[in-house]
Amino acid sequence: MSWDAVDALDDARGATESLLLPLSWRTWLRLVVVTFFVGGVGGGGGAGQAAQGAVSSPSPPGTALNGVDLPPLPAASLGDVGWVLLAVVAVAVVLGAAYAVVGAVMEFVLVESLRRRRVDIRRPFRQFLFPGLRLFVFRTLVVAGLLAAAAVPLLVFLGVLPRGGGAVVLPLLVVGAGLVWAVGGVVLRLTTDFVVPTMIGEGRTLLSAWRRFLALCRTAWREVALYLVVRLVLGAAAAVVVGLAVGLGALVVSLPFVFVGGVVAVTVGLQGVGLVVLGAVGSVFVLLGSLLSVVVQVPVVTYFRYYGLFLLARLDARLDLTGGGTGPSSGA
Repeated sequence: MSWDAVDALDDARGATESLLLPLSWRTWLRLVVVTFFVGGVGGGGGAGQAAQGAVSSPSPPGTALNGVDLPPLPAASLGDVGWVLLAVVAVAVVLGAAYAVVGAVMEFVLVESLRRRRVDIRRPFRQFLFPGLRLFVFRTLVVAGLLAAAAVPLLVFLGVLPRGGGAVVLPLLVVGAGLVWAVGGVVLRLTTDFVVPTMIGEGRTLLSAWRRFLALCRTAWREVALYLVVRLVLGAAAAVVVGLAVGLGALVVSLPFVFVGGVVAVTVGLQGVGLVVLGAVGSVFVLLGSLLSVVVQVPVVTYFRYYGLFLLARLDARLDLTGGGTGPSSGA
């Protein structure tokens, strides 16, 4: 018995090699941009850590630092600190929302690029802006539901909500929240890997594409279930490999930064100008480490997205976006 969810692995490998090899800096550069949003690579906290180090040992007002007289620091009231924290949180929320919106649109950009075997960003970004916004809203609602499910047992544990049925209620709530998170994770995974390509292939809205995919799942649920298992196992293995590669690469990249940091610490010192230079060096290192992480993830993201596309094509030839599907599986 042939399993399409297994056979599609070789199809995905061949398509990934065909797209990424021979090396083209334009293709890789564009995929790095897409992967930054689709792969979920977050920025570092180098700047914040540098700032924390710079103010961790403030000098008394009016004292000299490296020969420079510093003016006395104004006293900050509790209200001022609260407003600053509120502003920081607001900026973080806006930036996070913008990142999520762009990431949702980039899901369509990636699928369209893999479909055409030519990576482009600007044209498909404009083309799929509104479907991407719908995907963003859908993801936001799912994540909000997951957070609400996790908040219930937490609030019960803290005593904000009554337990009602005694000591057995809290474990049941925790198990229930875990099940909700598992279902939510599956929904998000299927949306990204199958529903988004269905929207592109047949020009459907998100909900219409979900109904289309659910009809397909009723006849091919074994293949979809096997896909989720294979995707989970390979995803965990890929995460380990990517982590090792990024760690080794970061170790190599860090050598000149360690040397420069040591020279600065010995010659300038760990205060004043020395802290500014070390902060700049650390920020550059964090930036290069983040870039390295994204570059390493490019073939992984490409492979897994091709995997979903080829399986979808095998399950239903009408949803073949790659031109390499074999039609519906008799084994499903």
